[in-house]
Amino acid sequence: MNDEQELVKRLVERMKVVDWVAKLIRFNEEGKADPPTKEAFWKHLVLCLLTTQQRSTAGSQVDLFEKRVPFPLELEAYRAMGYEEVLQTLKSFRFGKPVTRYLQINHRRLFEKDDCWPEIQASLELLQRQRNSDNAPAQSHKVLERKVARRLADHLDGIGPKQSRNLLQWLGLTRYEIPLDSRVTGWLGDNLGWNISFDSLNDNVGYEFWLDRLQSVCDGAGILPTVFDAAAFEEGKIERALQNPANRIGYVNKSGQVVVRNTDLCNPDKNRAIYMLGCSYCGQVYGAAGSDIVGRKCPKCQDGAPGLAHE
Repeated sequence: MNDEQELVKRLVERMKVVDWVAKLIRFNEEGKADPPTKEAFWKHLVLCLLTTQQRSTAGSQVDLFEKRVPFPLELEAYRAMGYEEVLQTLKSFRFGKPVTRYLQINHRRLFEKDDCWPEIQASLELLQRQRNSDNAPAQSHKVLERKVARRLADHLDGIGPKQSRNLLQWLGLTRYEIPLDSRVTGWLGDNLGWNISFDSLNDNVGYEFWLDRLQSVCDGAGILPTVFDAAAFEEGKIERALQNPANRIGYVNKSGQVVVRNTDLCNPDKNRAIYMLGCSYCGQVYGAAGSDIVGRKCPKCQDGAPGLAHE
C-alpha cells in the first residue's frame, strides 16, 4: 500500500465512528437501493440544482428545504405551479431564477415534449439491479455507473459531471462514481497534494481524469469511493465548524448570548435553522436564526429583536 492509499485508509478509519458514515458503509456492503421512481428522481434533481451553488449540510438552507413535509416542489405539486410561483418558492436560494428555468426545461424534456424519462428510468433500473445484486461490489460496475452519469449530464440542463454523480449517489445507485465537490477536492489537495482546479472539472475529460485517479487510490486502499467521499465530507465539515464556531453549542457572542442547542426547526422567513440561545445576564431563553447568532442581543435586557419560537 503506497502513501496515498494509506492516507485514504486512515481517513476512513477516523471517520467511520460517525454514525451516518458507519450507516453508509453498511449500506454499501449489504443495503438495497429503492426502485428509481420519477417522483424520487425529480425531488433529487431539484436538490442537486439547488446544491450547485450552496451547501446541503445539516441545518443548511437546502437541508431544511428537503425536510419540509410535503416537499415544496414534489412532482405533482410542481406540475400545478406556474413559473412565477416556482420562482417565488425559490426566492431565498442563491441563483433561484436560473434553477427555476432549469426545472422548467428539464420537466419538459423528461415528461413532456421529449419524454426521455422512460429511457432514463431504464438506465436507472439497470443500475439498481447491479447495485442490489448478491455479488460484492466489483470494479466492472464502474462501466455502467459512468455510462449513466454521462447520460444524465447530456440530457439535463444545469446538471454537469459533478451533479450527475450527486444525483445518482442521492438515489443510492452508485459506489464508484462520486461528486468531486470542493470539500473532497480540498481534502485531496491538503492531504495528497493534488492540484485540482475548478475549470478542470467542468467537462467529462477533466472530471474523469481526476475521478479515475481517485478510484485507483481507493481501490488500492480497499475503500469504496462513496465511503471515501462520505469520510472526506465529514472531516471537512468538522474542520469548517472549528474555523467558524458560531453555531456550536456553548458559543458565546460579544453580547453574552450563549448557544444552547440546535432546535431542528426552520425559520420560514429566512429558511434558516433556529437555535435556542440563552442570555448570560438575565437568563432569558429564546430562538434565533443561525445566521443571526454572532450579532444577536437579548430581547429582554438588551433591546434585541424578539426571539423566534424554539419549541
